[in-house]
Amino acid sequence: MKIEGYEIGKIDIEGKSYTSDVIITADQVRDQWWRKEGHRLHREDLSEVIEARPDVVVVGTGYYGRMRVPNKTESYLDSPDIS
Repeated sequence: MKIEGYEIGKIDIEGKSYTSDVIITADQVRDQWWRKEGHRLHREDLSEVIEARPDVVVVGTGYYGRMRVPNKTESYLDSPDIS
């Protein structure tokens, strides 16, 4: 998937514009993604990501950089037990 453009409140991916938060995997974009708690990423928010079994997870922090990834979530992602 190629991100073609980004500005506040909008991201362009593969010729389509999205105005909500998204999860991007190698073969799809899931829009209208909501998290447990606004600008904090919890492990519960990542079930779809983990199912895709990525080698790398990239977390965008948003236009103003407000998204936070708590240490607990980072530890979960680094754990060899998630599969």
